[in-house]
Amino acid sequence: MTRRFSVSVIVSLFLILNLSPSFAAAIKDGDSCSPAGATFKQGTTNFECIKSGTKTVWRKKTAASPSSTADTTFVMPNVVGMNLQLAQDLLQSKGSYLMDQQDYKKLGRFQIIDSNWKVCSQSPAAGKKLPISTIVTLASVKLSESCR
Repeated sequence: MTRRFSVSVIVSLFLILNLSPSFAAAIKDGDSCSPAGATFKQGTTNFECIKSGTKTVWRKKTAASPSSTADTTFVMPNVVGMNLQLAQDLLQSKGSYLMDQQDYKKLGRFQIIDSNWKVCSQSPAAGKKLPISTIVTLASVKLSESCR
């Protein structure tokens, strides 16, 4: 009775701690399993029990690879006339983070608070498909000024 209790305690600990006993055989693709949908982690490899024909077998689960469809280009929007801050937000939402800001009147002013400026010109032109590594130049004036 004591031996049976000891074995069941050890087995329970292995199950609770999600440990595999060293004497357990390693599983591999195609080994029988049950039930379908069960999963098992062996080292760094994950397996899933799937139905194959009339049997259920272990199959390695492939890790999801990073999205290879990540956008590396964007279409340049028309931001002329927009608030400088909103124009920057729009460009960033398209994946474009490389921007150069200039004083449209060439007075050497810095656009410290972007929301106080409006865009008078942009480079590259709107509608072009560009790599996200393109530097976008936005020339702006204070909100109270004209672009002329």
